[in-house]
Amino acid sequence: MKNVTLITNTNLLNIENTVQLSVKLSRLGLKRIQIREKNLNRKDLIYFIKKMKDSVDESCEIFLNGNLDLAIENNISGVHFPESTKITKNLIKEKKILFGKSLHQNSQDLNLYNIFDYFHVGPVFPTLTHPGTVTINNEKIISLTKNLDNIIFVGGINIKNAYRLLKYNFDGIAVMRELLLSKSPNETFLKLEEIINEKK
Repeated sequence: MKNVTLITNTNLLNIENTVQLSVKLSRLGLKRIQIREKNLNRKDLIYFIKKMKDSVDESCEIFLNGNLDLAIENNISGVHFPESTKITKNLIKEKKILFGKSLHQNSQDLNLYNIFDYFHVGPVFPTLTHPGTVTINNEKIISLTKNLDNIIFVGGINIKNAYRLLKYNFDGIAVMRELLLSKSPNETFLKLEEIINEKK
């Protein structure tokens, strides 16, 4: 079954409300949360991680954006690296948790990617998170989905356009605003799951 990942952004929904939303969605079947906080200080970020870990259903994996040491220290499921992350021997030695990586239109040299457990590929649609960023084209998506496993599409995905991804081979989607700003997040989550799993 294809899964939906929730990406956090406390500029849109504060820590307490994001945790409450995550708890509700994890009980409905949310399997992965990516804590993606560029503006939180270390103390608040640790509080957020711990609160999330203590609150959500235990079947829900928690990934931290970019900070391997903090992810290991807090014993969460994994870390998500930006596209620009350099693969070093030290990084490979530290692989005690799951690794994810972002891939975009200009990502190259797929041979370096065998240490990663999943890939966020996008933006597949225009997105407010990266305004002005070129969306990934059809040829690039096909190339990545042929050469890599565990592809999760990201970027501007909502209940109106998610069906357009069904022509590709993928394992899930990751969304931010569509869930964080939804007036009916439970229904939105279930609808997204239904669409990507082609349930009528």
